[in-house]
Amino acid sequence: MSEEDDWKWCETCHCSHYNGECPESRKFLTGGSVEYYRVTIDKPTSGGPAYVAECNDIIEALNMTYAEGNAFKAVWRHALARQGKGKEGNTPLYDAEKIEFFGKRLVDLWTRK
Repeated sequence: MSEEDDWKWCETCHCSHYNGECPESRKFLTGGSVEYYRVTIDKPTSGGPAYVAECNDIIEALNMTYAEGNAFKAVWRHALARQGKGKEGNTPLYDAEKIEFFGKRLVDLWTRK
């Protein structure tokens, strides 16, 4: 295998990178606040002006548990993916499995109480 084989074409920035390492693609997978966890509410139910809701703000405002928050984030990503705004590299099956896993954790928790 030659060194040339280590260069990979990148669909994110449309150029080649050694070992497939694309600095441009990392901006989408930072672990920080990202665009796909934000949604604009154009017509709030309560009336009033449009606003941007962030997934994490809702999780914290509702004091969700770890399992609830992870299930909620998976539902959020799953719904956004249907609109073509999901997390890069994510699949509907992955989010469905997350929802199932954390849902079972919640069932186990409430079964023990």
